[in-house]
Amino acid sequence: MFSLDRFYNILHSNLISQFNGGRSVYFHPFGTYQNTIFLNDQIDSAQSTIPFKYDTFWTNEKTFFHCYFFDQEPLYDTTSTVIEKSLLTTIHKLQARKIHLFANSEHSEIKQKFVKEHNFYDWYYFFHGFAALDWYRDFQYLNTTSFDRFDKVFICLNHLTAKYRSYRLHLVSNLVEQNLLPYGHVSLFADNWQSTIEDPANPLDNRARVKIYKNLKNTELPLIVDTDTPTGSLSAGVTLNTLTSALFHVVTETVYFDSKLHLTEKVFKPIVARRPFFLAATPGSLAYLKSYGFKSFDRWIDESYDLETDHYIRIEKITAELARLCAMDRTALEQMHTEMQAVLEYNFNHFYTTFKDTIVNELVDNFEGVLRQINVGRIPGNHSRYHQRFDLDPNYLDMVKTRLKQ
Repeated sequence: MFSLDRFYNILHSNLISQFNGGRSVYFHPFGTYQNTIFLNDQIDSAQSTIPFKYDTFWTNEKTFFHCYFFDQEPLYDTTSTVIEKSLLTTIHKLQARKIHLFANSEHSEIKQKFVKEHNFYDWYYFFHGFAALDWYRDFQYLNTTSFDRFDKVFICLNHLTAKYRSYRLHLVSNLVEQNLLPYGHVSLFADNWQSTIEDPANPLDNRARVKIYKNLKNTELPLIVDTDTPTGSLSAGVTLNTLTSALFHVVTETVYFDSKLHLTEKVFKPIVARRPFFLAATPGSLAYLKSYGFKSFDRWIDESYDLETDHYIRIEKITAELARLCAMDRTALEQMHTEMQAVLEYNFNHFYTTFKDTIVNELVDNFEGVLRQINVGRIPGNHSRYHQRFDLDPNYLDMVKTRLKQ
């Protein structure tokens, strides 16, 4: 599997650069909006990430095929502003003469509105699936004897808890209230949790705010499982011992309150550890994951939480199932774990084999779909007036798929 460090270089080289020296733009470092980097196929691959320059990037009349990568983080109204400040002012000046792709990793109304307002072509793929395949590639070679042991019923790792991730405070407050902390490995770094729940702009339900204050005001924080110096990359930099220390994983995803589908590498941690999991995310996220071929655990737990649109009740449902599991004796839990082995093994093998094929095929096929839209002038501006078709030979696309799957 190719390295995530060269992800944009690889996509640019194989796809974007095929059209009149097309250009690509992305943010760097990973997960930030600090620097904008552009790629040009005429630059040597070792030197292909250089500081963004408007004058060299946008004024080349022969280069009007551009790809803007915004696939690392979810798209919010606030991040739309970041994009507008960094690129769209210049884009608007040249909109009539340029073709713009918006490479992204979410399904949402806000994205649909964004691409429509700014005349972008929508190129979707599962970015964090590629990230997980890179970051967790070594787990497939580990001795699996330790996978059978666990000393807690569940593990729930939480770092950031501000605003869109504040639902994690609600979840942990439930664990405190129902005395479930002794049954789990729970981390919570929440130095400013009081100001978080007092913020009127926070999407938390008032019922959750009351519960958080009641249960966390006398709780000694932070709760620490693996490290007392968490970093932004902690979700990827985990050890096998941490991942297998409990039976169930409670995956607290980046996005929870919105009506969008956007999953990160977090959901793949229990999969590579051969563990069952709850997915605390937006409604439909579990079904979204299953659409990529993974199996869930509805034979053993109530997964109706995935259909619950009330954000407060969704956490309550997850907590209720955790409480039920924690009330089971060790023998029953071990029997459940034994019964799950076929599903756990399937998910593990699927991740390292057919899943990669699936997301590579999706990425390339969706890119080809964008080209078809361009060729028929499917957005305002009718780019087909250039009397140039944007096609790639099917044999070439098959070759790209094969290359990316290696």
